Amino acid sequence: MFINMGFVSPRPGKEKVLAAVMHSFAESFKGATGLIDTYVVIESNGSTLVGISVWRDKLSFEAAMQKVRPPPPPEPMEQIRTAPPLVRQFESV
Repeated sequence: MFINMGFVSPRPGKEKVLAAVMHSFAESFKGATGLIDTYVVIESNGSTLVGISVWRDKLSFEAAMQKVRPPPPPEPMEQIRTAPPLVRQFESV
């Protein structure tokens, strides 16, 4: 199993916009070979959104990343988030 997580801090008042962008990105993976599931969650205090995708293996994730073309965001990402995502990846042991 392979898990990709992107941690993103929304600009104040842009939490819903950023969540919608992240859901659109997650939806663009639907039907990809090896995808188990996707989630978008928010930290209890609202300071961080996390996009999580769970894959059969890293190769499936990498293949999907080459093909995925999410829809453009409704406004520039610099206006929605405070910085680029922090990406962390995990594999089962």
